[in-house]
Amino acid sequence: MRTIGILLSALFLLTACDSSDNHEMDIDDDVVYTTPKKVDVDYETQNQLSNFFLEELYSGQDYPGFFGKLEWDAQPCYLINSNEEFLSAYKGTKQLPEVDFERYSILVGRSYCADGSESIDKYNLIDEGDHYRMYIGILRNVNPNYTYPHVIRDFFYWDVYPKRESKPITIERRVVDKVVDFEHGADALQHHLWTLTNYISEDNKHHQAGYRYGDDRLTISFEKDGKVKVHTRNGSLEGSYQANATKANLTSGDGLQYFGNLLMYNTIKDTAKEKESSAIYYCNHIGSMDSFRVNSYYLELSNSEGVTFYFRDASLK
Repeated sequence: MRTIGILLSALFLLTACDSSDNHEMDIDDDVVYTTPKKVDVDYETQNQLSNFFLEELYSGQDYPGFFGKLEWDAQPCYLINSNEEFLSAYKGTKQLPEVDFERYSILVGRSYCADGSESIDKYNLIDEGDHYRMYIGILRNVNPNYTYPHVIRDFFYWDVYPKRESKPITIERRVVDKVVDFEHGADALQHHLWTLTNYISEDNKHHQAGYRYGDDRLTISFEKDGKVKVHTRNGSLEGSYQANATKANLTSGDGLQYFGNLLMYNTIKDTAKEKESSAIYYCNHIGSMDSFRVNSYYLELSNSEGVTFYFRDASLK
């Protein structure tokens, strides 16, 4: 299993401190993210590297960490292919973990967020043939109703790859300005009729709904008055919902998408008239969805049991 580690010295959490139109944002320190990927890395290597980088990838006064002391805008990035390169890149004093560099390459680097309005959106090492390009995407919130502390925040990252060729690395730090409004982010659920295209059941199996563009008879819509309407092949279900956005990032086309929490209640389950398995499953589980991801064209609803429904805007063909 491939593991990507992301460490920030601070991550902004958008939390209103008063009821005025100008919201001051708080900073939460020492947040660590780890995202598994489908690349085979043996458990011992993964565990050793995770523990090592968790301790060493940070910036402090008493102990400078992996890279030593850096300027605020420094962006070192290494693709390490040998123990000698690992030792040369590391400026700390701990014993290095054992890595089979015949099988693996290690990526490790640092970037930054210039103030509290910026957050790391995505990063990726791209092979350009004669060199690698390290893409670091930054989402900057330019909503005038939010104010942020003026603080430089470290962004550390590391990754393990199947053995890669050593090449020069160029850095592309790209900042995209967007008006992010967490207070009204969940409104993106509204103004759409969402058509079910496919879903993942709790046993992690994928299921197609309908044909290429989904099943237009299995839909959901969220109304401004807090009502949710679920349409099936032979009827409809109706209930109420509450939703709040907790996170935002960019789509591949630099659009904005929101993530958040969802509560649906008083949703009637009635599968007596349904005969097809996808419709029965949809009716039985749609009311249990507790999180969402939404943009202008697509909606994803999921719950803690591992069930995920995917929708498209019904006008898309």
